[in-house]
Amino acid sequence: MEYGHLREDRRRLQLPVLEIFSALLLLAAIVVSMIELVQYSNTQESLQPDVTVAGVPVGGLEEAQAQARWEAVYMNQPVELVYNGSTIYLDPQAVGFRTNSDAMLGSVRSQSSRQKNFWLGFWNYLWRRPVGAITVPLDVTLEEGDLREYLEALAARYDQPLAEGGGFDVNTLTFRLSVASSRLDVDAALPLIEAALQQPETQARKVILPMVQIDAPRQDINSLRDALLTLFQSRGFQYNGADTLASVYILNISTGEEVVIQPDIAYSAVSTIKIPIMVNLFRDKLLVESEPDVAYLLTESILCSNNSASNFLMQVTGTGTNEEAMLREGLNQVSCTAQDLGAEHTFISAPLYVGEERLQFEAAVCRPDTPANEEFDANPDPYAETTAEDMGLLLSEIYDCAEYGSGLKAVYPDAYTQQECSQMIEVMSGNRIDRLMELGIPLGTRIAHKNGWGTETTGDAGIVYAPNGPYIFVMYTWERDLDGNNLPTIDSWVLLEEASRLTYNYFNPETAMYQRRAPINELTAIDCVTVSSSDQVNLNDINANRLDENGDPLPTACYGGAGDCRTFDGWNQ
Repeated sequence: MEYGHLREDRRRLQLPVLEIFSALLLLAAIVVSMIELVQYSNTQESLQPDVTVAGVPVGGLEEAQAQARWEAVYMNQPVELVYNGSTIYLDPQAVGFRTNSDAMLGSVRSQSSRQKNFWLGFWNYLWRRPVGAITVPLDVTLEEGDLREYLEALAARYDQPLAEGGGFDVNTLTFRLSVASSRLDVDAALPLIEAALQQPETQARKVILPMVQIDAPRQDINSLRDALLTLFQSRGFQYNGADTLASVYILNISTGEEVVIQPDIAYSAVSTIKIPIMVNLFRDKLLVESEPDVAYLLTESILCSNNSASNFLMQVTGTGTNEEAMLREGLNQVSCTAQDLGAEHTFISAPLYVGEERLQFEAAVCRPDTPANEEFDANPDPYAETTAEDMGLLLSEIYDCAEYGSGLKAVYPDAYTQQECSQMIEVMSGNRIDRLMELGIPLGTRIAHKNGWGTETTGDAGIVYAPNGPYIFVMYTWERDLDGNNLPTIDSWVLLEEASRLTYNYFNPETAMYQRRAPINELTAIDCVTVSSSDQVNLNDINANRLDENGDPLPTACYGGAGDCRTFDGWNQ
């Protein structure tokens, strides 16, 4: 009995190990859970790990820290503006830019599982279950009015004002160039800067400001007129005097702007009358095309100012039973054609002088309906008169016909073709005298012109194909023949040459001529060059069979013109 009790007592004294161990485990689990709970609770003050706001990773940061980080990126980081190569740093806050941080934080909270269910979040935390990434887009406020005001102030400070051209140098006959400029394109810059303000990366926060290029304005066309008058005065030439007169007509073909100085004074037409003679000749379509001799005589008329050739060109357009009757009709045709085309003060009533008594008569021709400028008397030839304005008008109509199919064709739609008008210009392009208009234009620049001079009158009328666009220049001078030598002075030629250069410089200031080209012959013009026979005439290439690549006569050409062909002597040098 005693041994049995002993065994029972021993059984009563054994420890409940399993229970204790289980309790300890439970206690440990409770402790760990409490620790995890405390740690999880501590994370409630910070954002969950995978949070990106406005492109800036802020996971694990406290809300205040996260807000400070994205505000540093967007509100404190400047935008680099490049203005014409110079860098300007824009403070975002200076233009009313700010992040809407409260709204973005609210979006983060609304997407966070911690905010939705604490214990569900704690459970996921205990099991280290991944939570969904949170991405919140940038939410900003930008006062566009402030940004525009900033840019306008920037432009007002840094945009270079356009340098106005101005000033005419009478010594060089040049005009001061206007300087091209640029200005900030505020409207185009606004969206570029707005986009850059919303970029987190530094390299993306750079804007090359768009600029608007402003072409330099040309001086007012009236400044050309003023400069011409200054030129006349500086050379001692009284353009409206009792013993000297000058008239100028200039047309900017591209814009239609005109410069006129006494354009309606009647002058002796001299050899510029051969322009309307040519215009009238081409009214007969078949005459020039089918008659090589007529084309040849046309080159003699324009290139060599051959009066006999010019008289024949008027004769062949007329009708009648004999040569005189045909020539009389031709004179009338030339006069009527010119006036129909608007050259209302242009006429020729007698054959050009060739020394033959049989050609010394006056025909009944179309006369001007109204007199030319009666305030001034340039002692015009009573048998062949014109004005600077008339010649400018005829040249503009030839040009418009050649380029656009208008001009001459508008008045005589069935009489001219564009090719024929181009041929008129081509023939005049072959006229080279190395004086007057030509010396005021750079060598190699195309000029289609016809010149003339007489006892008291010098004139030149032409189309200049300049780098900045074509223009028409017409000028006549008159000097009373006080010395009785029946010749104009060389000074009047030089004046016309300088007026031509001044005009070229006005239209082409970038390639201005600082002095006129020196003439080959100081006291006269060079001799003309024609082809040696009518079958060699090419009205589409007037220099063909005439000149070599240097502009000198070919050995087979006629140096000196019909009836005076001779060996080339270097332009009478």
